[in-house]
Amino acid sequence: MACWAALAVTALLLGLSLESAVRGRAFLGHQPGGDYMAFYVAGQILNEYPHARVYDVDLQYRLEHALLPMMPGDIVEKYLNAPFLALLFRPLARIPFLWSYGVWMAFSAALYLAGLALLWPREKNFQGVSRIAFLACCSFSPFAIECLVGGQLSALGFFALAACTRWRQSGHLMAAGAALALCLYKPPLLVLAVPMLAIGRRFRTLVGFAAGACVLGALSLAAVGFDGCVAWVQALRLHAAFTAQNPSPLTLFKFVDIHTFFRLLFGGDSAFSAGVALVLAGAAAVYLAMRWARSQPGTQADGLLWAATIAWTLAFNLYVPIYDTVLIVISALLMAGSLYGSQGERAEADRSTFLGWMLVLFVAAWVSQPLASYARVQVLTPVLVVVGALALRFSRRSETALP
Repeated sequence: MACWAALAVTALLLGLSLESAVRGRAFLGHQPGGDYMAFYVAGQILNEYPHARVYDVDLQYRLEHALLPMMPGDIVEKYLNAPFLALLFRPLARIPFLWSYGVWMAFSAALYLAGLALLWPREKNFQGVSRIAFLACCSFSPFAIECLVGGQLSALGFFALAACTRWRQSGHLMAAGAALALCLYKPPLLVLAVPMLAIGRRFRTLVGFAAGACVLGALSLAAVGFDGCVAWVQALRLHAAFTAQNPSPLTLFKFVDIHTFFRLLFGGDSAFSAGVALVLAGAAAVYLAMRWARSQPGTQADGLLWAATIAWTLAFNLYVPIYDTVLIVISALLMAGSLYGSQGERAEADRSTFLGWMLVLFVAAWVSQPLASYARVQVLTPVLVVVGALALRFSRRSETALP
């Protein structure tokens, strides 16, 4: 019932968002089209201006305010993603903005559903909860609100990581690495995955990743040239300095990483809050590395270790907006596939624990931003940590069950 209610609310909000966009009004703090405006303008710059200017903030500002004259004068949605990604928006920028926004929402939904199809558990025991699970995935707030209504990119990262996971499971390791390279559109998504693959000696996957990265690098040079690539690096440095300001100019309640968790909790950035975040993130990375170093590729325990790595990438990081937490669905599906393929009393107890925490995750995603805004506590961060720890617990049990 809760999933149906959330899905109905999602459909209502999506309709209201489109209606507000047509009327040129903001909705739920988003300007018409949400963050998609930055991507549309990036494609527009590639179509109509020297390509190296794709990171020109003044040009972005002028084009965005030409699209939405009613937008407040102090707002600019910056395009900061990798240069190769801007090529995707060239054709979308050739059609009117609101039509393009609608096409992007449909494309995002298709990518998300395709990613779900790649990883959906086929175990017989799972069929009894599969419909509820599907409704929960479709009404998960980071996807339904932040990706669809907000016009964000995370469905692309979700599909790339889902394809990587599926190819890891089927033994196509170089293809898995190439799919993982697509996440270079936003490098923080790889802050744990690539080092852990190296520590775990997954060299074929790393070769595939390196090959994919070379191809994407060539596409970036073709898209914006050398000067444009340099401008991207400079834009990232300026943005890092901007986000490090104290008090923060960012809406901190929209971020779930451990650094922002303590920054929000303690009312600003300080040596103490940064130190606590660094110690916890370092301890988590060391423990994860120890597990990767002795893991066996291709086992059920290895798949659960991958689930934990994804979950902790979202928590133990420097910059993770809430829309990127759509990736936790991959961790959930990997755990579901393992748990519902097992028999016995322990498996039944593990499934109950898993379902309980999935309910907590679902609810936390919906309430996290209001709570973080008013109570200065981002509840989604510790939930992500627990989900990762749960995957590690199940992985350890799978290791001990090996002959």
